[in-house]
Amino acid sequence: MSLPPIHIRPGQSARALTERYRDVGVVQAADFLDAPAADAVGDLLPRLPYVIVAPDEGGQTLVINDEVMRRFGEQQVRTFLSDTVKRASSGFSFIHRSYALQDEYARGADEPIARVTEFLQGREFLDFAGEIVGEHVDGVRVQASHYRRGDFLTVHDDSHSRDDRIAAFTLGFTRGWRPDWGGQLLFHDAEGGHHSRVRAAV
Repeated sequence: MSLPPIHIRPGQSARALTERYRDVGVVQAADFLDAPAADAVGDLLPRLPYVIVAPDEGGQTLVINDEVMRRFGEQQVRTFLSDTVKRASSGFSFIHRSYALQDEYARGADEPIARVTEFLQGREFLDFAGEIVGEHVDGVRVQASHYRRGDFLTVHDDSHSRDDRIAAFTLGFTRGWRPDWGGQLLFHDAEGGHHSRVRAAV
């Protein structure tokens, strides 16, 4: 499967989003990509060779792939995931499928999904993002996430001890989504209330 050129939708203005970002720290750009590219990427994402990711007791992300299943056995992996769910009741935790775009790009720059990585690392996207946040953006760290029934990601602030992060972003490619299915991306204030909602990326 080939992808058409990926570009930001014509008429999308970073300047129009900057003021809201500066006021509340959150902004949503509807229909961000041009339609042919968005449709093509949406068709491609379900076909990626995802792995399951979840944090251990120390908060380090563990990757569960076929090799891990063979090495530790299904029962031990199930026990680990059950413990991960229990930790979600009192702190940060997650279980979902993930595809690390930069890591996989190094192994397959000719794959169709590599065009998405190139777009997100290209100046068109980085300059647009930089104008919104008011800083020069040198690069991004990105993954494709797929949430199945029962997968989750608890409340967090996107800070990271090893990265010098300016901001976080999500591109959503969910189709035919309904609010009663859950999976909303919520932005919470310091008291735990939420002041903005956008559709989750699946």
